[in-house]
Amino acid sequence: MLPETVRYVKNGAGGQWWAAAKAAGEIHFGWRNVPDDLLRALDRIAIEDLINAEFGTGARDLSALRAALDRPSQHLWITFQDGCLWWCTVHDGVTINPNGESRERGHFWLTCDRPWSNYSLGGRHLATANLPGVVTATAGYRAIACEPGGWREILRVIRDEEDADALAAVEARQIYEITIARLVARLRDRDFELLIDLILSRTGWIRLAKVGGTTEGIDIEAENVAANEVAFVQIKSRSDQRVLEEYVARFDARRDRYDRMIFAAHTSRGTLIAPAGKPVQVWTGDRIAGLVVRLGLAEWVASRL
Repeated sequence: MLPETVRYVKNGAGGQWWAAAKAAGEIHFGWRNVPDDLLRALDRIAIEDLINAEFGTGARDLSALRAALDRPSQHLWITFQDGCLWWCTVHDGVTINPNGESRERGHFWLTCDRPWSNYSLGGRHLATANLPGVVTATAGYRAIACEPGGWREILRVIRDEEDADALAAVEARQIYEITIARLVARLRDRDFELLIDLILSRTGWIRLAKVGGTTEGIDIEAENVAANEVAFVQIKSRSDQRVLEEYVARFDARRDRYDRMIFAAHTSRGTLIAPAGKPVQVWTGDRIAGLVVRLGLAEWVASRL
């Protein structure tokens, strides 16, 4: 179980003590103006009087020092370094630097219970580029140690808990895609061909020619200039595995011409499985519906019914 509260710490100005803190499993603090004997005794009253006298009542330093001295084990501690969010938990009680504060190590430190980690409990790498903005905004805090504004989100990310709104959005999208798949399955053959043409064009493919076509399906050639590929595209309303394999055989016979095969069918009898190790993509109902939603073609589909 992780603590239910979060404290952000810098490990020195500009993170100057981070290397030592990370290597030894510690959190480093300064406050060289606080006598060692007061820190050893954890005489918080005397320390607070000293801080108030030097910086004024309610000083930011005082709340930060309280976090370090008053049962720091009750908090989850975080910092931002090397493009990542790092977190740890600590034992209560401080260790005073016997050599005094330096550029490499602080005046005193807390010892980690859980060492610094830039991975969530579930093993997700906590790179700042992949974290919510409310979490990464904490990296700009100037306080030595403080409660970050987005601490609930920080705990959620570290615990690998789903955001309730994001989860609701995913569920709503899944329901939407199921409905779109039903609409796609109702398209007339000509409209289904146009839909696949639109999907191809919006994903970088340009139709070169229609090289065959019957009531059972349409064969076209498409080119992706950026990928330097020519694809054999087969469009069918309905299909099964046997038909797919027949077209894979046609594709194999023309590998001198085609780099890739795309087989699109809005309705399949059973699951259509692309052959392993071959550049063959199979687009069936769910896959096509997902592309329709992602590429903004849902209204177009609805307009054709």
